[in-house]
Amino acid sequence: MIEILSLCINDFFKKKFILLSILPFISSLLVIGLILIFGANELFDLLKQSLISTDFSFIDETKQGFLVSLLSFDITRILVMSIFYTLGGLLGILLSVMIAAIIAGFLTPIVTKFVDQKYYNTKLESQVGTTKVIKISLAVFFKFILILLITIPFVFVPFLNLFIINVPFFYLFYKFMLIDVASNSLDELSFELMMRKDGGFEFKFVALIFYVLSLIPFVGLFFQLFFVMFFTHLLLRKNQIYRA
Repeated sequence: MIEILSLCINDFFKKKFILLSILPFISSLLVIGLILIFGANELFDLLKQSLISTDFSFIDETKQGFLVSLLSFDITRILVMSIFYTLGGLLGILLSVMIAAIIAGFLTPIVTKFVDQKYYNTKLESQVGTTKVIKISLAVFFKFILILLITIPFVFVPFLNLFIINVPFFYLFYKFMLIDVASNSLDELSFELMMRKDGGFEFKFVALIFYVLSLIPFVGLFFQLFFVMFFTHLLLRKNQIYRA
């Protein structure tokens, strides 16, 4: 993996890929900016002021009386504010990373083709069908929603929420990266084999490292194509081993 890392560093920090990486970076910042402008800021300020002033007039006391009385305690307000700030920041980062990953997905064929032609020269016997990719992607997305729903109750547990909220998003990041890179770099038979193996241990391990790096502000926005480049090397080398 050290060799792959060295190859990726040498190729990524060239004018072509630096310029391509600016696109998902700028796009995600623009989308997040628009979300903040159109409503998110007002909601944030409303909750913040309500927690500080204990004015919860926007909540129907006849239906949510217990909730209002619970929020009247100082310890409850402090707990809710800490959760709100922490999860708000984390979800903001995750949303921006997902937007950057989606934009980078349109550039994946450029990256996989570059890596393959320069280092491997793989001959694809058959292309992976678009319908198959969409079906697998939808199945993954529905599983993501299910995992997210299961983890939601744990969001209100301090400290644990920082880890548990990342479980569904890591699953989505890892699976979509596998589908995206494998469908653009492997033939249909190799793609199906790689999906059955879920990319293998190395792919999962590297995906976890890249996911953690993505949580660092701006890193996940700019280095999406670097991740794609690394995964392309990893899958093409695995494919060579399977075919040997």
